[in-house]
Amino acid sequence: MEVKKLEEFKVKNNCVLFGKFDGLHRGHRSAIDLLKQEEHEGLNSVMLYVETDDIERIYTKEEKQTILEKINPMYYVDASRFNLKNMEAQQFIEEILIDKLDAKKIIIGESYRFGKDRKGSIDTLKKLSKKLGFEIIECKTKTYDNKPITSERIKDEIRSGNILDVNEMLGEPYFIIGEVLHGKALGRTVGMPTANLSIPKEKIEPKHGVYATLTKIDNKTYKGLTNIGLRPSVDNYNYTTVETFLLDFSKDIYGEKIKIEIHDYIRGVVKFNNLSEVKAQVEKDIERIENCFKRGIVYG
Repeated sequence: MEVKKLEEFKVKNNCVLFGKFDGLHRGHRSAIDLLKQEEHEGLNSVMLYVETDDIERIYTKEEKQTILEKINPMYYVDASRFNLKNMEAQQFIEEILIDKLDAKKIIIGESYRFGKDRKGSIDTLKKLSKKLGFEIIECKTKTYDNKPITSERIKDEIRSGNILDVNEMLGEPYFIIGEVLHGKALGRTVGMPTANLSIPKEKIEPKHGVYATLTKIDNKTYKGLTNIGLRPSVDNYNYTTVETFLLDFSKDIYGEKIKIEIHDYIRGVVKFNNLSEVKAQVEKDIERIENCFKRGIVYG
């Protein structure tokens, strides 16, 4: 996959899929499958990323990049320097999709809206296809539990802690990538060292509580107990923290970036009187996590 800026893109003879791709969920994956098929028809596969003002994103740019590297379209084009959301739909089609990206085929979801005031649709493309000489490939809406899979629906489930549903709609475990920071190291005093992660402010905040997680470090996967939220038992921080206690792990990973896969919601936040109470509850949580993985009720 080559990452390109829209203003620098010179490749001709393309099949183009465009959108903000927040979450790269199963609906997006279905459209990407159609895009990849066009490579066998002699066209270059191009994903055009349309920037938005969303401050609650399922995945950050860095996280999205790790997924794209697995999907591997031929070109991923970043249009963040262009104010596409305020461009009239017809202007976007003519100047961006056709003139800039030389689209011979355009893939669009049946209900997708684009352009200024979201007035553009598949019907807009159909009206211009003969005049501008491109073909339209329609991607049908993917559903889960008989309802359309959308980024907003996934966000609602993340906020509600319904991680099993989130992962089914994403098609893989939801994850967080962050740098391991130095904390107060209070967990070490009771034999439970935790990795404290920094999370970009634009990422959506999951429901506060404790989660069953998996983290891969040095090609080995570790089960973990991850707390997302405030820390009422040990300090008065007024901002959200992400702390992971990795089972059977004791290496120093400060400063490293790690990926935490979130597999299930275990319980809500509880205020404890002391670290001994915290340790007792964590032991119960670990038992529950182990049982979750043994029964296979967590995603994957």
